[in-house]
Amino acid sequence: RTKGARTITFAEFQQAMKELCCKRFKGKSPEEALQAVYSLIEGKEPGSAGATKASKVGGVERLTDTSKYTGSHKERFDESGKGKGLAGRPDLTDNSGYVGAYKGA
Repeated sequence: RTKGARTITFAEFQQAMKELCCKRFKGKSPEEALQAVYSLIEGKEPGSAGATKASKVGGVERLTDTSKYTGSHKERFDESGKGKGLAGRPDLTDNSGYVGAYKGA
């Protein structure tokens, strides 16, 4: 990639594949190695496995264990530890337009 650029163009990607294929498949010719690399990435999407794992180091595991929550925080999660979202929040906002102390709503 060019200096200061955060992304590469498709032509730059193809050039990088040509340079990497010879290192990955050393016994093959450059054309065969390029086809082998293309067959490896054909039909695949960018991977995101493990990108959003919660950290389990030190005290973080204890703090993120929903089975140990107490009080009003306990009501925000179901038995499996998955959050209930808005259903777990008892004081939902009333958007009817009336103020809190008005009794004629």
